[in-house]
Amino acid sequence: MKTLIASLIIAVSLAAQTARDVTEFTIFKRSEPLNIVPEVGIVLKGTDVAKQRFKIDLIVEGHKIEMKDLNIKIPLTFYVGSNTEPHEFLVTKVAQDQIVGRLSSPK
Repeated sequence: MKTLIASLIIAVSLAAQTARDVTEFTIFKRSEPLNIVPEVGIVLKGTDVAKQRFKIDLIVEGHKIEMKDLNIKIPLTFYVGSNTEPHEFLVTKVAQDQIVGRLSSPK
């Protein structure tokens, strides 16, 4: 019985650690950053529909990071502030001058 209770406590604590907010997005090519969540902005610089690649500027806490030739369905993880859990940026579709995907961030 004690083993079962200990297992349940561990399962609940693991579930609490993995709880995340998921934000779906569609980003169009533009010059102004789109803030999906606070302190994280994204500017779509270009797309290559034939190769399913894209280029973005990721702005985290005021710092601009230029990222080129990114592929779809490969997560990009990064940290914001002193948070020990990473944010995960994932693009699932590339179209002409737009990308579609989700941003998973810790609660």
